[in-house]
Amino acid sequence: MSKYKEELPVKMSTIETIDGAMLDHIREMNTHVVGNKGFEPMPVLWVSAERAFQSKKNKEYRDADGTIVLPVLTLERQSMAKSLTKKGSVYGNVPPQVLGNSITFAQRIKQDKTSNFEGVRLKRSNGQINFPTKPEKVVYQYAYVPMPVYTYVTYQITVRTQYIQQMNQALLPFLNKGGGINSFFIAKDGHRYEAFLAEEFSPKNNFSSMGADERIIETQFNINVLGYILGSEENQDGPKVSFRESVVDIKFTKEESIFGDIPQNTSQADLTAVEGHTSDKTTNPGVGKYPEGWNPNLPEEDPYS
Repeated sequence: MSKYKEELPVKMSTIETIDGAMLDHIREMNTHVVGNKGFEPMPVLWVSAERAFQSKKNKEYRDADGTIVLPVLTLERQSMAKSLTKKGSVYGNVPPQVLGNSITFAQRIKQDKTSNFEGVRLKRSNGQINFPTKPEKVVYQYAYVPMPVYTYVTYQITVRTQYIQQMNQALLPFLNKGGGINSFFIAKDGHRYEAFLAEEFSPKNNFSSMGADERIIETQFNINVLGYILGSEENQDGPKVSFRESVVDIKFTKEESIFGDIPQNTSQADLTAVEGHTSDKTTNPGVGKYPEGWNPNLPEEDPYS
């Protein structure tokens, strides 16, 4: 749980957040290959965007005819599944219709209310509100977000090069990803997701063809990401982030019944009236409220037993 400042709400985890985390991670790998200009980085392109937008934005990656210049690495989201088997053996569910936002995301100390509680306490105990001491009643404010919905996203990475040597150099960083295991983590906007590298790297070469077609050196492999989404953004009913405060003091009000309670403000006139078994409600309104024969000096007695 993290502390936060006044600029909450934070960015929620959405489909675009997972896509951005995967794209940023591939670019941060900074894969280099030997090209015409020496040991140069491979460009990473997101291929799901419209071709017209890509041709205008990424002009440096295309030649005069609009063809992508090799080598290049492309990333595409292939599929998305809401699979309960990927959540683990034990999982829970809190319907939003029952509790609304139910997952604690961050916390902070509510300074003004904590100061009020401590001021009252110090005034009673030490006679001043600014007495230096450790606070006993601290009010916390918690930020709650919707329960995360886990999604299993599959991305396809395609590596295209001009030479076999470039392909070998481009695949080595991915084969070494995660060390002896095939999992690693990606992150964006404070959210962290676990990614799994697929076992199979599928070459799409046409070396066996003896025709006049252009030689193709291509390898495809998948990365599966166990991500989660929080809420429905603009389509969500209710707030994206809910704020609740902790309870620091619980008080029970005193309940008084008509019969059986011993009055705390017993006057001498009441005692005199009870001892003489007389009642004078005119001179003293409190007189006459004790049962006849009951001694109020003995509180353990039950006048109605």
